[in-house]
Amino acid sequence: MDTSNFEPPKIVASEKVFEGRVFDVTVDTVREADKTYTREVVHHRGSAVILPAFDDGTIALVRQYRHPAVKYLLELPAGTLKNRERPDEGAARELQEELGLLAGKLEKLCEFFVSPGFLEEKMWLYLATDLKETNQSLEDDELIEVVRIPIRRALQMISGGEIEDAKTIIGLMFAAPRLGLSAFEPDYPAV
Repeated sequence: MDTSNFEPPKIVASEKVFEGRVFDVTVDTVREADKTYTREVVHHRGSAVILPAFDDGTIALVRQYRHPAVKYLLELPAGTLKNRERPDEGAARELQEELGLLAGKLEKLCEFFVSPGFLEEKMWLYLATDLKETNQSLEDDELIEVVRIPIRRALQMISGGEIEDAKTIIGLMFAAPRLGLSAFEPDYPAV
């Protein structure tokens, strides 16, 4: 479909049906060209994702229970941005809170929408290097285990099904070349 002649879609009505601590939900009525339709939209401030890379070739991941998945997942540390917080500030804050680390260098790798069919959340992904230890300051409901592994092993864990989290897979794929590896080494097993 050629959309170049259409006016941009317009929200003609929006009803908030849920207000929560982390996200809100609206039902929006949208007019696009000569069609009107409704969409449920989850509104979220966005998140910062961090891949902490140490000088010895290891990275830090966190293992935590994710209730919607009903299992423990191995993930890159990440967190929701606070009101008016810049993504790089959120990344530095989350790195310190979850892992007790300060980054001498924080490099933005990419930004992406998590699931734009219903969720407006955008994630900003950073590579953190030149790391220094400080104090961890977890929130009361954060029960995490910090897992430090070689990045080469983490890449293998993707195809082995041990890493299933999308932001972590994206982070590892983007960070590998910057850390001197290819995400697709000749011996990298296919899924």
